[in-house]
Amino acid sequence: MSLNVATIFSEAPESRVNELREFFESLQLPTGRLDTDTLEKVTNALAARPDLFEDLLVDDEVNRWWLQLFATESYEVRLLTWEREQSSDWHDHGGSSGAWTVTAGALYETYRAVDHVSVRDRHYVAGDSGCFGPEHVHDVIYESGQPAASIHAYSPPLSGLTVYDRTRFGFVAREFVAEEQRGEQRS
Repeated sequence: MSLNVATIFSEAPESRVNELREFFESLQLPTGRLDTDTLEKVTNALAARPDLFEDLLVDDEVNRWWLQLFATESYEVRLLTWEREQSSDWHDHGGSSGAWTVTAGALYETYRAVDHVSVRDRHYVAGDSGCFGPEHVHDVIYESGQPAASIHAYSPPLSGLTVYDRTRFGFVAREFVAEEQRGEQRS
């Protein structure tokens, strides 16, 4: 299946976008919303091709860094780096499903359990991956690496996320942050 070039967006250098388009076309992804298994296959396949992303990673000790590597109408893929004491804060993904693969270092995820009050946790090291549905609320924290790095895929593409406070009664939504606002916060 050929991707609609008019709907592709990337913050990567123009020369890399063509390579990425060819890579994603080779995956023969279905149209429409991708399921979690497919998203995890995407992040694992890209993690196996460091030539497509490693030179784009930025190690920022002050701010958590990310780059929108590739986006279509159906899905998007981002690169993230993590340094000491950096965390994502409790958040959801605005109704999107997602997956991630750690490519360097280690990350620690705490996530809202099925009862919506308690939490569970997982440790991820380079090569580990995971996926989640649209109801997933979590906090991801740097654990080790200089920097830790991960690839994330979302479907549909993120429109924004809700940030939560964890209370003894469960998780309480603090605010919804649209993607446009998140992009402005990085600048």
